[in-house]
Amino acid sequence: MSRSPAVPTLGVEEEYQLCDPATGDLVPAVDTLLAAAPEELRRQLGYELLHTVLEADTPVAADIDEAAAQVRRLRCAIMDLAERHGVAIGVGGVHPFADWRVQGFVKTPGYQWVGHQLKYVAQRNLSFGLHVHVGVEDEDARIYVANQLRRWCAPLLALSANSPFFEGVDTGFQTIRMHVFGSFPRTGFAPRFRDWSHYQRVVDGLTRSGGITVPRQVWWNVRAHMTYPTVELRMLDMQIGLDRTRTFVALSQALVVGLVAAWESGEPEWELEPAFLADGWFKAQRFDWEATIAHPLTGETVTMLDEIHALRETVRPWAALLGTEEAAIGGLERILEDGPECDWQRAELARAVDLAELQRRIMARVRREARCHDLSGRGRRVERDAVRAS
Repeated sequence: MSRSPAVPTLGVEEEYQLCDPATGDLVPAVDTLLAAAPEELRRQLGYELLHTVLEADTPVAADIDEAAAQVRRLRCAIMDLAERHGVAIGVGGVHPFADWRVQGFVKTPGYQWVGHQLKYVAQRNLSFGLHVHVGVEDEDARIYVANQLRRWCAPLLALSANSPFFEGVDTGFQTIRMHVFGSFPRTGFAPRFRDWSHYQRVVDGLTRSGGITVPRQVWWNVRAHMTYPTVELRMLDMQIGLDRTRTFVALSQALVVGLVAAWESGEPEWELEPAFLADGWFKAQRFDWEATIAHPLTGETVTMLDEIHALRETVRPWAALLGTEEAAIGGLERILEDGPECDWQRAELARAVDLAELQRRIMARVRREARCHDLSGRGRRVERDAVRAS
């Protein structure tokens, strides 16, 4: 580990709630916003399953600083565009009180197929995720990395937990998002794949059987991507604070760099016990960091906090070599100090009248913490373009 590792490229996807500024409820505004977006911005936006969701995809970034800057600029451009059309942007792993029964599917063929296949569970999917793509060129290395990353899904989800309220109630969960989205098929933990050809055979078999129409309809926590040369981490809740988003991108990158190095040196894969992975996965959703879990390798009783600390120490040397210690380790330490954003939501609700007021406070905090007024240069030009397009 003495030589500096190659710095893999990064890409970030965020799924935004389109909300009424007064009530905080979801509004079906995605068609309007996509039609109004200027060409440069439109290339970075897309549909998700429902009319009340806007997906934003950064361009490929060379490093963590570029990725974080792109996320911020894109978020600011989206907020300005939305506000010009009477829409506010909400952020969280789920919407806290919207009625799933009034949601409609977008008209793209792919999402129409998903809606037809999944019906109730698709219409109820008011979930919003943060996905991180980390570049891995070799296909077999992608499989190795995706297999190994299953170890870290539970602590990463626990750190990002930001969806305690759903359908107007406190669910008792730190994050209900993966329960809501987990009702879809092909979610949760992927099986262990031997190599890329094994993975390809499984995806081809699902396609022939009509289980999927395209490879992206496998929605596992970690996905070896078939369209891009990346490994995609999909377990994270959307984050209100952009510093936290930056941290999760940096953690993802450092984990992948370390695992690629392990693959290159011929290190065997861990023997991860599926029952122990499932134990940690559920408890990451339901309980705080003091929850006891079965260690995913040994089965010994540890706490989720122990696994978070193990994650930190695993990441530390690779973040040091990448020059991302402040983003990865410093950011993680700040999350450990402040707690997950679900804790902030519950504390804020105690001071609010109801969930609608909480949602308005979330929307205001999203705008405030993006610090859009500080942007300059190209990011500011994108914002001005969005305003002119309206």
